[in-house]
Amino acid sequence: MKFTAHNIKLLNGEKTMGDSVELLEDSAVWKSIKRSVDLFTGTDKEQIKKMRVADLGCLEGGYAVEFAKMGFETIGIEARKENIESCEYVKNNLELPNLKFVLDDVRNIGNYGEFDISLCAGLLYHLDNPSEYLALLSKYTKKMLVLQTHYASKKDFRYNLGFLNRYFIGPIEKRGFTLSDKQNYRLSKLSTHEGRLGRWYREWSPDTDKQKIENLLWASYNNPKSFWMCKNDLIQNLVDVGFDTVFERFDFLGDIASNDYISKYDRSLFIALKTG
Repeated sequence: MKFTAHNIKLLNGEKTMGDSVELLEDSAVWKSIKRSVDLFTGTDKEQIKKMRVADLGCLEGGYAVEFAKMGFETIGIEARKENIESCEYVKNNLELPNLKFVLDDVRNIGNYGEFDISLCAGLLYHLDNPSEYLALLSKYTKKMLVLQTHYASKKDFRYNLGFLNRYFIGPIEKRGFTLSDKQNYRLSKLSTHEGRLGRWYREWSPDTDKQKIENLLWASYNNPKSFWMCKNDLIQNLVDVGFDTVFERFDFLGDIASNDYISKYDRSLFIALKTG
């Protein structure tokens, strides 16, 4: 079984991605998430046992495992069968009775009840109606949303070049020649969707074979293109759907002073809370 993202240490000492890859539990991203959770939910073990966490688009289950190890009743929701098989392999090699994985579209979160915490990491920018989905998450998230996501740059001259950027500049930059300090995602021109400013991203062709889509483990599942909101629109959207306190974390970078990840990739970690 091949793991592509989450290096998880199992009870027998096996690491799902070997010794050359950092364990997810030791990553700066997870440590930042855990500090946020500890800060706003407390560390009382008996209280934590009463709380529920949803890991949306859980991939290979690494973050769900860490939440379950903290004591939360945790459900990982994943649409692709191959990823779920990896999740079940992990679960079968850990003693975590409070951990469950389900094969389903994350848009069906309501089928599994309400959650105190929802983790939406590397998912939102794969959806074609992200504003609608944030409203759905707010409906079923009682306390905290942990959101790690890309957003669209308002100003990037390359995206105004359309065909030229997609089929000429983008491929050249992918080979190492750069016109900008920012990653070129070959996004569309600025547009408004669901009342939010952002850009469209092509996930796969609409006529792509279903099995090929199934094999695209890091792509969208049911929509051929996705919409990336601009950062300010994204933050306002979180407030509008009911999260009255929203802040950005920087400690997920590890070395904050030297790491330009946020500015280069237009991707960050947000914590959205319902303090009432």
